[in-house]
Amino acid sequence: MLKFLVFDHRDPDAEPARPDRWPLRNAYLMGADGNPVRADITFEDHAVVCDKREAGTAALALQHDCGELGEITVQTCLLPERNEPYILTLELARHRLMTLYTRLEEWSMFELNPDHSVPKRANRAREKFIEALCCQRDDPARASTLAQECLVTAIDGTEELALAHSELLLNRRRETDALPEHPIGVGVAPELSDPRIRSSVASNFDFLQLPMPWRQLCPEENEYDWSVLDPWVEWAASAKVPVLAGPIVGFDPQNLPDWLYIWEHDYDTVRDVIYEHVERVVERYKGVVTGWNVLSGLHVNKHFTFNFEQLMDLSRMALMLSRKLHPAGKLLVEVRQPFGEYYAENQRSIPPMIYADLLAQSGVPFDAFSLRVPMGQAVNGQYSRDLMQLSMLLENYAVFGKPLQLTLSAPSSPVTPVMIADPSSDEPVDDRCGHWRRPWSPVVQSHWLEAAFQIAMSKPFVDAVAWQDFVDHPAIELPLSGLVTEGHHVKESLRRLVGFRRSLLDLPETNEPPPSRKSNDDSNHGSHMGRPVPAGV
Repeated sequence: MLKFLVFDHRDPDAEPARPDRWPLRNAYLMGADGNPVRADITFEDHAVVCDKREAGTAALALQHDCGELGEITVQTCLLPERNEPYILTLELARHRLMTLYTRLEEWSMFELNPDHSVPKRANRAREKFIEALCCQRDDPARASTLAQECLVTAIDGTEELALAHSELLLNRRRETDALPEHPIGVGVAPELSDPRIRSSVASNFDFLQLPMPWRQLCPEENEYDWSVLDPWVEWAASAKVPVLAGPIVGFDPQNLPDWLYIWEHDYDTVRDVIYEHVERVVERYKGVVTGWNVLSGLHVNKHFTFNFEQLMDLSRMALMLSRKLHPAGKLLVEVRQPFGEYYAENQRSIPPMIYADLLAQSGVPFDAFSLRVPMGQAVNGQYSRDLMQLSMLLENYAVFGKPLQLTLSAPSSPVTPVMIADPSSDEPVDDRCGHWRRPWSPVVQSHWLEAAFQIAMSKPFVDAVAWQDFVDHPAIELPLSGLVTEGHHVKESLRRLVGFRRSLLDLPETNEPPPSRKSNDDSNHGSHMGRPVPAGV
């Protein structure tokens, strides 16, 4: 058992936290291999109690209030069980400080100018951590307060380091002409066919990411309706816009048709149905589509009782069939919830890195991995995280020797915030999904988008990055995450993304986002929620 003593740092005296003011969010344990492990995690007597079901060391990850840097999911180092409780903020700070120094070494960034903010923050965080260590037994409350200051400073340092490193790598990709041919894309909802949307996609993006939701294509068994997709595919062919289509098969509610659940315990029938579906879709659109997102989220396996071998068999079958039908098409496998929180709850699933490794080593014909990273909703895989975690996540996939594509999204307003009772105030204390630096807004969305695209495109193994939804719409997976509102008001995030692409590809300033009426949020576009993304990007 692991126990972590918690102090409420919103209290000036750092009193032990109360359950009503310190709810657990996105809490799970990770083992030595980095994969989540099964455990019961509760808040009891001012402490987080982790009753794990496996022996050995473990790290605790959970959503934590990091002051001005936001409410984000962070983690501790691997820790052995002991009777005496750990101090939570001290262990969170220890891990982040270790991350800062490890990345400085691995990225050869120790030679940064001493006046640069990263070494300054590293030194300040180290001093706070040493102070916290010295008083942890005699005065745990003060140790927790000092560790909290260390944590905030270290997170700030790691984010600035991630941005500084990405700027260096991105400049190198530009100078060596190593940028991909079609780097920046955007997704659309097939049912939205406004000519202004198509015009903006053609003018401001390098490729179209076209969803092919199975439940929409085949609402009834063996009855296909192509009327929504055909106009988009025909337009893309005439406009000569490259199309990445799919996922063809995805084990998520937005993709699976309701009638398929009838066969949820009959693997052989589901396999036959998937085979037929992949065959129909690829045969119909292979003349226009340049790349296929063949599989998405099979490893999460939330809705079926399939075992490990069956999931891998489905993956092999779908990829081999797609290659046979469209030899020239680029085939992708999409990893959803890439931080892997789901595995702590669902032992029928496969951890994302293990799934990726098995596919990469199996000899199955596919060309690249795709990661879907939505952020800003209180569901697994969508809790808010910082920029260093995004950078490290991408680097984890470099070991497989496959190119990587990325789909990003974040909201322009808090998504269904949960009000936490605060007896001293009528204001909401928090929202469950967390936030990055400031509560989600058009300004925060635009800053996060620009920073995330810069980090992603700086990685030499990243082929393309797409924003998940161009326009807000009722069926959107992450509400309010479009670049344009439902009323066709352009958000600041679209302007920043168009500017980033123009700078990335050294394009003349001719392409502009589609004209629109000013939205009520436009008055905030000049405000500042933190240090800007480095100049020149």
